[in-house]
Amino acid sequence: MSNNINNKRKIYSLDHLKPEVTAVCFAKCSRSPDSFEDIAKELTEEKSSEFHEKYVVGYGHGSVAEHANLHVAIENISILATKVLEDNRLASYTEKSTRYQIFDRDRYYKPKKIMDSKFGPEYEKTMNYVFDTYNSLFEPMKKFLLKKYPQKSDEPDMVYNAIIKARTCDNIRYLLPCATLTNLGMTANARVWEHAITKLMSHPLDEMKELGQELKDCTIQSTPTLVKYANPNDYLINTISTLENLSQKLLAKKPKPVTPVIIVHYDKNAENHLITSLLYRGSNLPYQQILKSVKKMDQQQKEQIIDEALKNKTSHDIPLRELEHIYYTFDILMDYGAFRDIQRHRMVTQTNQDVTVDHGYEIPEEIKEANLLEPYLKVIKKTKKLYQTIYPYFPKEAQYLVPFAFRKRVLFTWNLRELHHFIPLRSSPKGHISYRHIAQACWHELNKIHPLLTKYISVDMSEGSTSWAATLYKQKKV
Repeated sequence: MSNNINNKRKIYSLDHLKPEVTAVCFAKCSRSPDSFEDIAKELTEEKSSEFHEKYVVGYGHGSVAEHANLHVAIENISILATKVLEDNRLASYTEKSTRYQIFDRDRYYKPKKIMDSKFGPEYEKTMNYVFDTYNSLFEPMKKFLLKKYPQKSDEPDMVYNAIIKARTCDNIRYLLPCATLTNLGMTANARVWEHAITKLMSHPLDEMKELGQELKDCTIQSTPTLVKYANPNDYLINTISTLENLSQKLLAKKPKPVTPVIIVHYDKNAENHLITSLLYRGSNLPYQQILKSVKKMDQQQKEQIIDEALKNKTSHDIPLRELEHIYYTFDILMDYGAFRDIQRHRMVTQTNQDVTVDHGYEIPEEIKEANLLEPYLKVIKKTKKLYQTIYPYFPKEAQYLVPFAFRKRVLFTWNLRELHHFIPLRSSPKGHISYRHIAQACWHELNKIHPLLTKYISVDMSEGSTSWAATLYKQKKV
């Protein structure tokens, strides 16, 4: 009878425990026959701290720290800083939206190095001008959009007004600079926090270093042992600096014109490798033996296998994990606003270049239609001029000046499974047109080399995307 009671399935929460205690409770499960409840009863914060000092710090069992989760609210940091934080993959983020909120004047970061230099007054004057223009364009843009998109008879006022506000913000957000102050909620485990804090404290910009220290001071309250050794890292500081210097020394100064979205590396035998992976699960054969058989199949057989793997997938289904064995590396040039949204996709390996004005800028079509091009271009010209003036003295700090309109280059390596998520989501008509274009272009590039694998990736080509794609592939070299 007692065995039946002891063997009964139990599922319960341990959220009432401190994060470090929870981590120890789970860690002890591997060697203790006791239940989690009994283990937790014997633990104190002091005992948990001693455990982490011995096993996590002393013996390097870092996976234990993954059970200590922290939710941190971060307010009034620059949008540039949010991108550094969000470069950590194993975490969750929610950021103040540039689509649903208006950003106020005077809410921008002032880099100490610039403010203490001869450029300080001009930086402040330019930033004030940028935000004044941004705010002044809201009403005329809204008025234009109310006329362009009249309310439908069955459309509730609340819904219609929200849509118009979002459309308005979508257009004027191109003027927001990277210095714009914003808020960010971040959830991560202690292992991720330690790494994130270390990266911030090793960053060349003062804001990031200060942010790293403040995050350490915050998270150490909940996980006093697991983040206390997060400090500036000589490897990160010296290696990244050396590689940047080598880039400047060995490479050309001006980029050549290229297509904004291009696949620069992929597996040319991806179809055979995917089919082999799909058949691997139900077999007991080694990979190479299955691959040999796949190579002998005719095209119809290969298509049938891929069809069976994907034809029943609905828009709510995640495709089979076997698709993760196939990778594509994209070199993408996009406006910074689009980058902000695309960068938050976690299942991707990213290599970012600094924010710059070297690649030109985007002009939303509705800015032209609303006759707001003149004030828009004044912001572009003023910020570009000051950026170029400050850059020789403070190349890293100059990034804060750059508005979302300017293009940024980034290297993304996605697996095929993540592209099944990214392309449908970001090409949706509900999304911002700038990242919709990127998702559509990714689909076009993929379809050119692997149409059989692209067949089941949903993509929305509405809202002028066809003409945009035609321009992109025929003449738009930037």
